[in-house]
Amino acid sequence: MEAKQFLQNVKNQLDTHILFSDRFIQHFEGMHIFERSKAQMFAELYYPHILRTRLYQASTLGIVQDEKIQFVLAEIVHDEYGLGDEAQSHMQLYRNFMQGVGCEVLAAENYEIIPELKKYISEMEELTRNGDWLSAVAAVGIASEWPIPKYYTSLLKGFRKIPNIQEKDLELFTSHVTLDVEHSRMIEEAVLPHLETASQQNRFMQGININMNARRKLLDALYERVFV
Repeated sequence: MEAKQFLQNVKNQLDTHILFSDRFIQHFEGMHIFERSKAQMFAELYYPHILRTRLYQASTLGIVQDEKIQFVLAEIVHDEYGLGDEAQSHMQLYRNFMQGVGCEVLAAENYEIIPELKKYISEMEELTRNGDWLSAVAAVGIASEWPIPKYYTSLLKGFRKIPNIQEKDLELFTSHVTLDVEHSRMIEEAVLPHLETASQQNRFMQGININMNARRKLLDALYERVFV
């Protein structure tokens, strides 16, 4: 399959991925009120995930030899760190959300890492440090970016039902509705020359599937912990 058509098919698959019909997403979509106690539980359980997402991109940068892809990954990591402004780093924006729902922000080691998140972390670290570089690029540059606007749009429908939540506390999520589309576009342009054969496309899909399968298990576990 021609590389551009392959990437378009990948994006179409992600847009209609079964993750978006899972009970976690559907609960956020249909929520009438998001009790603050539950919002706090979600925020604290999700925090260890937020602290690590850009580290997978940085690790992938270290195993990729193509300088154009390195450049794009470096740009994405720079964005994640607030373009050099600590107050605008994505970790800090998430801590703003935590404070907005009434959480006390503690040192990172004080937060529980549930088994499904441990599994996600393990799989992503192994892939991006020791795995196939093309699969890693797919996992961190497409699977971790392209679905996020749709995913965060669903989360925002629930977050805006938290009593007394302020829009400024949701900046991390609202900003990614547009930002991650641009990140995906940058990766697509850089990776196209490496998607010309069936073998390369299979390697790329392997990375997509590793990320999305682990993400589904994580979100289902969060549903069990927060909403059941």
